Amino acid sequence: MENPRLIICAKERDLIMAWIIGGTPPDITIRQSLDKLYSELEQADIRKAEELPHDVVRVGSIVTIQAPSGRKEGLELVMPRDADLKANKLSVFTVMGSALVGYREGTSITWKLPKGEEMIYLEKVDNTKIHTQVSD
Repeated sequence: MENPRLIICAKERDLIMAWIIGGTPPDITIRQSLDKLYSELEQADIRKAEELPHDVVRVGSIVTIQAPSGRKEGLELVMPRDADLKANKLSVFTVMGSALVGYREGTSITWKLPKGEEMIYLEKVDNTKIHTQVSD
């Protein structure tokens, strides 16, 4: 199953792509995920920040995801300097973080995780915190 096209603002796309180009991921699994994200960002639907749908995952989004097992998890997607797994703050440059950015609430996403390809259901996206903070 093919994932839908990402939706993202130019500022966030450029920030993420620059980090992917300049960063050195710690292992091959993360490198593969970031390469896939980079490729998807090249084909993304680019919009002005104020024109993004309210339910698109962005840096700063708080999301609820559901694994195939039915387990649900709440996470905030952040830049690496703000990552803190104990506080459920996940870097956009982790395997899971790169799987979420640019997708809309209600989307099932197929992504290669360390234990193999998995379907992740994006149950809820809350952008209340960032709606007025990020602009082009």
